[in-house]
Amino acid sequence: MKQGVKYLIGFAFVFALFAQGLVAQTNEVPNELIRAFKEGRGDGVAAFFNDNVELILPKADNFYTKQQAKSILTDFFRRNPVKDFVVVHKGTKENATFLIATYVSSTGSFRVSLFARKKGAQTLVYQLRIENPNE
Repeated sequence: MKQGVKYLIGFAFVFALFAQGLVAQTNEVPNELIRAFKEGRGDGVAAFFNDNVELILPKADNFYTKQQAKSILTDFFRRNPVKDFVVVHKGTKENATFLIATYVSSTGSFRVSLFARKKGAQTLVYQLRIENPNE
């Protein structure tokens, strides 16, 4: 009987570690969002915006509706075509997630900071900063 209890405890421990890993994975920045940045698609990034989002870009700094932010971001991508998008760091804490990346375009490099939270099954972006690192 003691052997069965040991197996049961071991199984429960492994299952708990596996389940914790699944929870951590579901709270990360979605790959589709990163792909949209790599492709310079404003609509793809905006698909993850909350109803209102704080958008900080070289020519915009305010809270915008999802549709307004999509338009501003699409214009940014049009004026600064993507050459590369490199994730520098990403992480999670409780129901929040963040990403720091470098957006390289034909006009220069920009530092990207993105902050999102889980809302139900969705990850929604609440703040997006795309800043010139020299300013």
